[in-house]
Amino acid sequence: MLRKYTTLLVVLLFAGMIAIASAATNDDAQVGGDKGYFTVHCNVDGAKVYFDDDLKGEIKDGRLLVEVYTTATPYKTISVEAEGYQTHTAPILEYPAKDQTVDIRVTLEQAPIGGDKGAYLVKCNVDGAKVYFNDDLKGEVKDGELLVEVYTTGTPYTMISVEADGYQTYTAPIETYPAKGETVEVDVTLEQAPIGGDVGAFLVKSNVEGAAVFFDSDLKGEIKDGELLVRVYTTATPYKAITVEAPGYQPLTVEIEQYPAKGETVEVDATLTPEPTQTQTPLSFFPVLGALAICGALFLVGRKN
Repeated sequence: MLRKYTTLLVVLLFAGMIAIASAATNDDAQVGGDKGYFTVHCNVDGAKVYFDDDLKGEIKDGRLLVEVYTTATPYKTISVEAEGYQTHTAPILEYPAKDQTVDIRVTLEQAPIGGDKGAYLVKCNVDGAKVYFNDDLKGEVKDGELLVEVYTTGTPYTMISVEADGYQTYTAPIETYPAKGETVEVDVTLEQAPIGGDVGAFLVKSNVEGAAVFFDSDLKGEIKDGELLVRVYTTATPYKAITVEAPGYQPLTVEIEQYPAKGETVEVDATLTPEPTQTQTPLSFFPVLGALAICGALFLVGRKN
């Protein structure tokens, strides 16, 4: 009888081990198996690293190794934050293949000392739309809005861009800045891109940093590092002219003669010329000669008298 129960116990234990091994195998198969790596380099030890909303660890000795499955749903954004520093958020543009390592370099900037905070409340009709202040990705719209905190003593942002797949990108200047504890609302309505709209681009190059670029009357952004990339739909109504302007320079308008095809980029050179300085106009020879003649005549009359 004892042998019978012992045999039964062995069978049950063996079956349990098989079930556990099978479950582990299924879990591995479900995740996908192959792994790649990100190495996040940062100048602040102890900074927390997030992929989307998942905390991956903290920077140690200037870096953090993050392991990912190549067949899993890829992460879209990385955020790095540390106390006393401004949070860095950026899109993940390159994903590692099996056993490959992708380097991501992050430089955190110190928050302004004693910096008071205000906020922008960006309201948008498209959930998941990405919100950029200048070139900094601030996050994605969720439940119709995104709150963006800013330091009132920091360098103010000048442009907001909101983009989403299937919609035309929204770009506008930031003209109102929040005070301490104040929230400024920004309403954004994205319009659907033309059905089947292929995309090309203009690369506007200029010699003046921060120059504003207009396509017809639409502000597309500002020159940074000498250029601005403007994507356009090849099936939409084409723009006719590009205007580039900056304080202290003469505005330049260039007629668009070549429109990009799908996947093509057309370069446009826009070299701005400084406004002419006001100089004193030299006296003309003949008015001076006439004045001298009058003075001479008066002198002679005076002597005669």
